[in-house]
This record gives sequence, C-alpha cells and structure tokens, in this order.
Amino acid sequence: MPTVIKATGHADVLAMLPHLLGFVPRDSLVLLPFRGRRTCGVLRLDLPPASPAAQKRLVTYAIGTICKIPAVDAVLPVIYTSAEFGETTTIPEAEFAKVVTRRIRQSGFELRDALCVAGDGWACYLDSVTPVGGHPLTEIADSAAVKEVPEPLLARSSDTEGPERIPDADPVTKEKTARALARYRRFMDGLYARDVVPPELEPLGDFPLFLEEALHWHDENVERYGALLLFVVQAPPLRDLAMLLWASDLRLGDRLFEETQRTVGDIDAFDADLADLLLGIGPRPDPDRIERGIRLMRRLTAWVDTTERLAPLCMLGWLNWALGRSSLASRYIAEARSIDPGYGMAELLDTMLANGLLPDWAFQEPDLEESADG
Repeated sequence: MPTVIKATGHADVLAMLPHLLGFVPRDSLVLLPFRGRRTCGVLRLDLPPASPAAQKRLVTYAIGTICKIPAVDAVLPVIYTSAEFGETTTIPEAEFAKVVTRRIRQSGFELRDALCVAGDGWACYLDSVTPVGGHPLTEIADSAAVKEVPEPLLARSSDTEGPERIPDADPVTKEKTARALARYRRFMDGLYARDVVPPELEPLGDFPLFLEEALHWHDENVERYGALLLFVVQAPPLRDLAMLLWASDLRLGDRLFEETQRTVGDIDAFDADLADLLLGIGPRPDPDRIERGIRLMRRLTAWVDTTERLAPLCMLGWLNWALGRSSLASRYIAEARSIDPGYGMAELLDTMLANGLLPDWAFQEPDLEESADG
C-alpha cells in the first residue's frame, strides 16, 4: 500500500519533508513535485552562491530534473537557509525565491506555494503578510502530521545532512568483529591447502541465498553472521552482487553469481545488462528491500574501522543513490574517500554524484508511491 501522510497546512508540509528526504536539510533548495494532490518524489540541491548566473543555472538544472518525472503538474519549492528574519518581516532568500517561482511557472507547472525555513522562523513567500520574525519553528516541530509518519521514515529522518562519520559500535562488539574477520581470513588462506570447508564458512555455500536471508535476519542472526557478511563484501564482485540482489530479487542474484563465476578476471565478458544496473539503467528496484539492506549495513558498518569500512560505506552510498537520495549517498561516499581517496567504487560514485547523475528508474512511475496529500 502507498504511504499517505496528510498535510493540511504549511507547517505540516515542512514537518513532513525531512522524513521524505531522510535527513534535516540545511542551506538547501528542496522541490516537492506533485501529481494532482499527491507528491511523487523530492529533490534537494545546495543553495547556490548569491549570483544571478549561478542561481539561474541551478534552477534550470532543478526544473529540468523535475520535467523528467512523469505526469508532474505542480511543484512546491522550499528554501532552507541559516539566515534569519531577526526583528523584521523580510523573508530570507527572497530574491532567489523569485527566480525559482518564476521558472516553475514558465515551465508550465502550477506553483503549489513557496516556503522558507530560516534559522529563527518560517514563512510563505506568497503570503501578503509575514509576521515579524516569521512563524515560530515550534509550529513545525509540533505538527500533527509527524504522528502519521511510518516508523522506518521516522528512524532515518533523525540524521542531519553532511559527511559525518557513522558512529562506532561499542568496543566489545568492535573487538569481537575484528577477531572474527581475522579468523575468516585465515580460513580462506587455508582453503587453498585443503578441501574441507570450515563450519563457519558453510553458510556461504549458497551465497545468493545467504544474501537474501540477510535481509530478514533477526538480532541473533545479525550477531551470528554479521561479521561474515562484512568479510565477504570486501571482495568487489561480491559487494556489487549484494547491492544488486538487495535491489532486485534472489533470481537476479543467482544470475549475477553465475556471471561473477564465469567472468573472473574478464570484466569485458560481464553481461552488459547487469553492469548497467550499477549505473541505474534497468527496471525500478524494490525500495522495501533496499531499505532493509540500508538498515543492516548501517548497523554493520559501525562494527569496523578504516579500510574495512570502505565496502559497506560504498554499499550504503549506492543503495541510497538507487532510491534517489543523492545527498545521503554523498555523505557515505565522503566518509569512504576520507579513508582512501583512491578506492575505486568510491571514486566512481563520487564522480556520478558530482555530475548530478540520478538513476534512470528515479524517473519511472512506480506502482506504489510514498506520497503525501497536499
């Protein structure tokens, strides 16, 4: 079933937005596209410099992106800024708001209000009267719409945007994981000298099934097999297999695993359709499965340090990017590149994000949407 969050006023819309984005935006332009009365996505961009040319370029890109979404007929822009009203009725970023609203109308979209969230208040650019200091931010925090937000959206919206490091797990868990990873490395080294597979590696006998079951692990299974999953995704082909299987299904995972076995050492022989999936070309992924994978990898990433974080961070980056969350993806890739700027997957994803590349399926119309009544 679609997720429907009823918004009856401006404060409700502003209360809902961080839950749709997955974080609390700062100094951002956020565009909320509509099909009729329901939203069909959300786009966030950094505020441009206070230069007319820079502002026009950004707005042109933003509206061009919205135009790719099927059947959009209205747009609601929200400007988040650290600037403040102070003791005035002047809404911050008013000139930039004029550029945004004018371009929305020129592009044939209905302008569904235009809002500002400043450092000390909020307001609507289209209102004829603005209170001194804007409306209090507590109206957003106390909005009744938040009560309708599903728990998974509430959990992820507590993040603030930025390249903050994923917090470490407790020292006991980290030490236990480090010992397990070292043990698995010794096991793998020993496999070349004997034919017997150690019992601890037996769950990998059907690797796609192991990944599939990981999406449904309870806490005890995460504790039992989490370090093993962290170990196997250190290998790039298995890392990518995990991401794509979680975004699709076990059948595609089996096909990917067969391709991985067939094309060892020969990347040019890899099925082009499967390689395209990593670049966002193909059928729309299953968002529920991706959300499960994100929750699992966030938990496991906290168990490890430095280079052993690289693979799970890139997985988190790609999985969020696959859902259209480029800002959150950038956060994880920034952390990965701070560990190793030359890590291949992090470099690729960083380039894609820097060039504003979104997956093709972000512009496909899903059967079920997370949406909000406006």
